[in-house]
Formats: sequence, C-alpha cells, structure tokens
Amino acid sequence: MAEIILQNPWALLALPPLWLLLLAFAWRRRFKPFGAFLLRLTILVLVVVALSRPVFVPPATASETETPERQILLVDQSASLGLAGQQALRAEAVRLAQESSQTVTLYFADRPFILDQSAPPFEGSSASFDPTISNLASALTTGQQLLNGQPGRLALLSDGLANQGDTNEAVTRLARQDIPVDVLVTDEAARQSWRGSPNEVSLIKLTVPPALRQGETYNLEVTLYSLATAQVTLNVAQGDATLAEDVVSLEPGPNLFTFEATAEETGPQTFEAAIAPAEGADAQTANNRLAAFTQVYLPPQILVVSTEAGPAGQLALQLRQAGFVVERAEPVDLPTRLSELDPYDGIVLANVSARALELEQMIALQEFVRSLGRGLVITAGRDSFTLGAYEDTPLADLLPVTLEPPPREERPPVALLLIIDHSGSMLEVSEPATKLAMAKEAAIRATDILGPQDLIGVLMFDNTYDWVVPFQRVSDGAELLTIQRNIATIQGGGGTRILQALSVGLPELAAQEVGSAARHAVLLTDGKSFDGIEGLEAYDMVVDAALEADITLSTIAIGADSDQELLTYLAERGRGRYHYAAVPDELPELTVAESDILRSNAIQEGEFRPTVFAPHPILRGLFSPNPEETEELPDLSGYLAQTPKPRAEVALQAGPGDPVLSVWGYGLGRVAAWTSDIGEEWATAWQRWPEASRFWGQVVGYTLPAPGLGLLQLQADVEPGSVVVLTAEGLTATGQTVELARTEAILTTPAGREIPVMLRQIAPGRYQQRLRLPDPGAYQVTVTQERGNEPEEMATTGFIVPYPAEYGLPFEGTGTPLLQHIAEATGGRTFALGETLPVAGCRLKVEDCAENVSEDEGANSFLEELQSKIQNLKSEIELWPWLLLAALVLWPIEIAWRRWGRLRIQ
Repeated sequence: MAEIILQNPWALLALPPLWLLLLAFAWRRRFKPFGAFLLRLTILVLVVVALSRPVFVPPATASETETPERQILLVDQSASLGLAGQQALRAEAVRLAQESSQTVTLYFADRPFILDQSAPPFEGSSASFDPTISNLASALTTGQQLLNGQPGRLALLSDGLANQGDTNEAVTRLARQDIPVDVLVTDEAARQSWRGSPNEVSLIKLTVPPALRQGETYNLEVTLYSLATAQVTLNVAQGDATLAEDVVSLEPGPNLFTFEATAEETGPQTFEAAIAPAEGADAQTANNRLAAFTQVYLPPQILVVSTEAGPAGQLALQLRQAGFVVERAEPVDLPTRLSELDPYDGIVLANVSARALELEQMIALQEFVRSLGRGLVITAGRDSFTLGAYEDTPLADLLPVTLEPPPREERPPVALLLIIDHSGSMLEVSEPATKLAMAKEAAIRATDILGPQDLIGVLMFDNTYDWVVPFQRVSDGAELLTIQRNIATIQGGGGTRILQALSVGLPELAAQEVGSAARHAVLLTDGKSFDGIEGLEAYDMVVDAALEADITLSTIAIGADSDQELLTYLAERGRGRYHYAAVPDELPELTVAESDILRSNAIQEGEFRPTVFAPHPILRGLFSPNPEETEELPDLSGYLAQTPKPRAEVALQAGPGDPVLSVWGYGLGRVAAWTSDIGEEWATAWQRWPEASRFWGQVVGYTLPAPGLGLLQLQADVEPGSVVVLTAEGLTATGQTVELARTEAILTTPAGREIPVMLRQIAPGRYQQRLRLPDPGAYQVTVTQERGNEPEEMATTGFIVPYPAEYGLPFEGTGTPLLQHIAEATGGRTFALGETLPVAGCRLKVEDCAENVSEDEGANSFLEELQSKIQNLKSEIELWPWLLLAALVLWPIEIAWRRWGRLRIQ
C-alpha cells in the first residue's frame, strides 16, 4: 500500500506554538477578515509540514494476500575479506538460496545491488561497486525497504568490518520493525584460510607536525600494526632522501617508532613510510605505504628584552642555535606601537621589571599576544614577577601564574630594617605632602603587612642617627600601635650621611636572631651623602659584610636631587632592587612592595631539582615523566614561588609543587612563564646543560603562532571515499573578503602530474571545489587568486589521501562482536558455514498462506515483486517542494484578501 514518510517529523513540534501566536494576533483584530486568517493558518501549516520533508512511497504491485516469510541474503564483497573470502561468501549465498525459493541475494560493498539468480554472480553484470568501502548500514536499510512490511528476515554474510554508514542506527530501525537478521559467524581458521597468510602487517599512522620552521628539530612517528610477532624492513623517506631504514621487530598489536629530524629546506615537504615484510608473512600489501605532508617556513623572528647583557646574550645564542633569528633590546627600547612589534613572532622578557617599562609598552605587549596571536616568554629573577612590581599591570594579566605564592602551613619569621632620611630637604612640600610625611606613612603601612612574629627596626638619619624603633617583634594591639606612633614622631633634621647609617643599621640587622635567612633592609633618601667621598670601597665593605649575613639591601631614591648613581650601585651590590620615586606619594607603594616580598616569602632558595608535572608538548623528547628518572635534569638554586591560574598548563614543578614552567593561551597567542632566572644566579646549571639550546628553543617555539597565515588561506579536508574538499578564503589587507575573484589551483598528484582545478565561490570570500582522488599518497596544491588592480595572492598547502580504510582494519576478526550484536538486537540467529538455515512458512496471520502457491510460481512472483519494489524505491516522490509552492501561491491571495477587507471597511 502507498504511504507517506516524514523524514524530519520533529519539525511538526513547531506547529502548536506558531498556531497559538497566530491565534493571539488574530484575536486582537477580532478575526477580521476571517477568510484571510484561515489562509494565513493554511500557509503556516503548509510551510511547517514542508519542513518535515514528507516523501510519498507508491504502493507495491505484489499481492497483499500472499505473505510467506521470505529471505534476503546480504553478501559482503568488500576487500577486507580478501579474494578467497569473497568467493567463500558467494558460494555460501548460492547454497542458502538453493534451500528456499523465497530467497533473493543482495550483494554489497560501497552500495547494495541485486542480481538475477539465473546469472552467475559478477559475470556480465553491469553492477559496478567499490570493494574498498564496506557500507553495512546501506545493505541492511535496503533489505528492510525491500521487505516493505511483509513477513521476512535478513541473512547477513559479512566479516562485520564496516567503515561507512551508521550501522547501529540501521539495526535500531530493523529491531523497531521486528525484522530479524541472521548472521554468519566464522571461526579464526576460516578467516586465516581466506587471508592466505598467518599474519597481517599494516602501516596505520605516519605523523609529522603540520607546520615547521627552518632549523626546527621535530619528531616523526610511525605506527605499525601486526597480528603476530614479526620482523619487517621499515623505510622512512623525505622526498627522494632516506631518513631512516632498518629492520624492526614487531609485537602483536600496535608498535610505535619515533625518528628525530631537522627541518632544513623551506617549502612543502612530503614524507613516506614503507614496510617490506618477509615473503608470505603479510596478507595484504595495499596497506604497506603511508604518506605525510608538512610546510617548512622561514625561521621565526625573536626579540630578547633584558637589562643584563651577559645572560641575555647567552640566551640569544642558544635560541640562534635552535634555529631562530634573534635580536636583543633594552627595556627602554621596546616599541610602544603595535605596528613596530609586528615583524616579531615572539618576545622574551628576561628578568625585566615593570618599573623599567612604560604603560604604553606593556599594553603593546598585551595586544601583541592577544590580538596578533604572537608568543611571549617571561622569565623571573630578582627584578621580575612580584619582585618587579607586576601587580596591577598588564604583565600580571599576561602571566599564566598569579603573583601570590602558594599557601604554606607556616613560614619562618623575617626581619625588616627601614633606614629613613629625615634631613632638612625631606621637609620640602610636594603634593600631597612633604617627602618626610610620605616616608613615615610608608613605614607605618609596612608594619601593617608584617606578621606578629616578624621583626621591624626603623633607623632615622641625617648627619647623625637615632633608632626610632629598635628591633622588636610586630605584635598585635598596643605594641604595634606604639611602633607606629614612634614612627609618626620623626622630625626633620640636618645633613645626609648614608654610609654612617648603613654602618650602624646593617650590623644591627645581622645581629637579630630569626629562624630564617630572610633579612632585608630598605634605604629611603632624597639627597647626596656627605660621607664616603673617598670612594665606593667603604660602602662595599659594609654591604659585603651584610651579604655574608644573608642580608639584602634595596634603595629608594626620592626626587631628582637624589644620588641615583650611588643608590643604584648599592642595590645591585646588595642584591636588592633600586626604585626611583619621582614624587613622594609613590613611597608607600614602593615600601609596601618591599615588605610584601618578605611577608609572601616568594623567593625560594636552596637546591631544587625540577620534575615533570605532566607530559606536555613543550617538553617533547627532553624529560622523562617518571620521577625516578629525573637525574638528567639540572638543579636550580632558587626560583619564585607562584600559584598557577586555573587555565594554566604546568609542565615543570619544583619544591613542594610550585610551578617552574607553565603556559597558557591568552587571546589569540600563548604566554609561557619560567619562574627561575636564565642563569644570572639561580639557573647557572641550566645554562651549562647540553640540552639548554633545545630546551629554550622548544619553550619559545611552543608559544609561537602557526606560520603561513596570509591573505589567502587554504584548507584541504579529506572525507571518506577519497573525496577532498579544497577551500580557499581570501582577505584584503584591511580584512575585507575578496569577492568574484578568479581562483585557480594547480594540483600535483603523487605521481608528479599537474592538474588545473577551478574553485567556485560559495560564500563571501570563500571558494571551494570537491575532488575525488582515488590514488593514495601526498598531494600538493598551489592556489592563485587574481585580485584586479591588487597583486595576485598565492598560497601552497598539501594533504594526504590515505589508502582506503578497508585495508587499514586489523584482520583478527574484530567484526564478530558487531555481528553478534546485530543478531541479538533484532532477534536473529547466528549460523556457521555450511549450516542449514531454516525459513519459517508464515510469521503473520493471513488467511491464504504460501502452501497454495507452487514453488516455481512463488519464486517468480517473489522476484517480480522485488523488482517492482526496487522501482518503487527509486520513484519516491519528495512532497515538500509542492507544499512550498502551494504556500507561495496562497501568500499573495492572503495579502489581497486583507487589503480588500480594509477597503471595504473604509
């Protein structure tokens, strides 16, 4: 009987809400005119029903009174069976067909087809098929359609190795319509006899990076699959040159082999892996070759920014050895405009303080990563991260770590000495207050940050000195209030004697007994010293003695009249930091930063051996993730303890799990953070490490963008069946899409033949062409786009057409579970080769069954009915175009009706 099938029935769910909206709109107009409302409702129903895609299926011509159970044999002829297996299944199908007159044989590979039983299979037949595709779902669906609701069952003769179509969905439909599927299950001996060999070896994967830079070291991975233990000759070649050739031993299952190579020549590069098993040890030779493609671009441009020439020069040398083109610059020379940073692919900030950069420079760096998609590596040191005042700057946003150290259960107490100049010049008024008033506020705020067990000492000096706050613990309550009141009572004095103040304060700090080596002194002054005129030797003696007691000294120069040269020297000599406060109101922030360093205890010093936190591409080939095999890693004598941000990827860690190397994506680019230095003080062993050049090359290289993103971008997508979709997207220099441009491609086949291909425009700025390329191998395509008055754009890419998936499947019978699932889900049976497959007389209750029909008449009638059903399947009528046409015809009628009604009212 005829039927209408809705291919998208879910579209009908839109009818009720749309009908209610139309009803509410018509109610406001009191359904006037009513005829127009009915037409509008009709148009709405027609459109929604058209979206459900109804299909009209003509009635079958066979009699509906004769309903004996019939059988359709589905015979697999795909290449995974081998020639012997194909012949065996054909012979089994002939035997089963002779047992029942109500049987029709349906052969399938990429598609199903039916042959007359009187003709030998595949002799003189016009039915062509592709044995490299096994579409089991299509065969089951066709068998279901041929039965068309009549009593019957399917018998599936296959190895179950499907590589196209949704088999589970087809099985679900069969189970829903109560159509059983009997399946042939063969044993391993039969499958081995079909193979003709006890083993099968196949190349299943050849992996190279999709894009490389000239001089970059990369890994080439080859994966082989073997059913049994074997030895094969493996050859890996790049173009015409052999990269590696050796006899390798294979274990049952997948076997991975990795080769290291260096990208030397620029341009498109093709690779090929081939295996040569011993004679008779491989059932299928079509899967013994695989190709791969990559594009090699020019070396990336890197800018190393640092104030320290020695370590930065060493890092630049190592990056050059890794294949980069490197320039060095001081922080003051870092460009402030994004256009001036465009030539660089990546930037390294090596122990650069935020105070050495202007806000415009930091914003340019931020957009360099976020908008241009470039790479940034930030290394630590005593002038970076927390120690470099990164808080509340764009650099803090860029980092994959927060500036807060990880929480510790306890921290040892620290001692802080503030040496404050209270000479007469400190009484100068500068908005919002005098220098001395702001210095006192800074000291008071420092006491708020320190903990109850920390020590604080405040020494004021002019041409003499006085202990405003002798060293004491910063306790809560009254004692803290007393300390702050004493600081507030500092009055202005006379001249300036810095050397005398240091000679008194630093030894006193060294004498303090604290359970930690964290002793720190901060000198605040706005003038020039009257002592120490004989030279820096006297200062060196005092500062060096403090260093022996593990005391660090920082200096803060207040105003332009201060001795900035001397204060810079003292900070460097004392392994602290130098700050310049142009105006007094910067003092509290600077002093708080110094005391906050002690409070947070960010500096971790000692002997640390970094370990791999998790396997990461940035460390490929360098470290073992096994903690027991980390003796190859160099030691660190110090780093800054930071906390990784939630989206950060930690590669190396040290100490109690603190991140040493971490990376994350920021906008379109990537940022890596190295929390130690580059060899100034803490990472000297890493500078001497033989793999240092490769390590820094991989760290910087991981942050860099994929090269080759020009105004003409190419993409090649390989679909099943060796179909390639080639897409080109054209943009102008201003970001506008290129329209109606002649876009032509030259396709180079694996055999070296060039084929011209025209790409047609399918969307704004997008040009596309679908190609069927049956020959496996590496293809290269060069696309040229003419742009009128502008220069033409050219881009090159490549893609791989692998050997058909049918040859890549393992031949150990992995399809058996799928076959058993089909039988169980549909209520079918499993049978073996040569086993009789009984067919029931009737499954449905009918008055006149098949016993009244002769054997010859039944067979001829069944064949005629199937041929008629095949014609009906081919003549299905899509109804949605007619429904949309009816809606379009009614639309102007509805508009005219409404306007006519308004004219009548007027």
